[in-house]
Amino acid sequence: MTEVIVCDTSVVGHLLRSRKDQRSQARWDGPLLGRLDAAVLAISVVTVAESRAGFLMGRWGPRRTRAGDLDLESFLQIPVDDEALDEWARLRAAAKVSGTAIGDNDLWIAATASTRRHALATCDRDHLRIARDLPVEVVYLQPPV
Repeated sequence: MTEVIVCDTSVVGHLLRSRKDQRSQARWDGPLLGRLDAAVLAISVVTVAESRAGFLMGRWGPRRTRAGDLDLESFLQIPVDDEALDEWARLRAAAKVSGTAIGDNDLWIAATASTRRHALATCDRDHLRIARDLPVEVVYLQPPV
């Protein structure tokens, strides 16, 4: 069975840039790249929202925005459901109790991976700080320079 990996927004950005410039993956080791290549790459709808906000902030025009949306469609998009709502609440409470600062969107993405029991790929150290509270593997990818 093919592995599904939920990619956070930072990973999606690097993967999309690497389609044009392989240096975006230069710091990622071969076995990890092979794992990503072999997997079904998924994203939370929160990543779609964060990306679209980026399009607006970057003042992308309609043509570039459509191209960005098409890029996002190359990933399996996972909606938020009741189980993810409960998992987000659990993760938020655990972060609060432990004094771990983490953004809501990062928690939504983690909750998406957690409830689907898929590994979470991230370039964001925030996810490493909550990895102990997740029932799934957090795959940390060194951000490209």
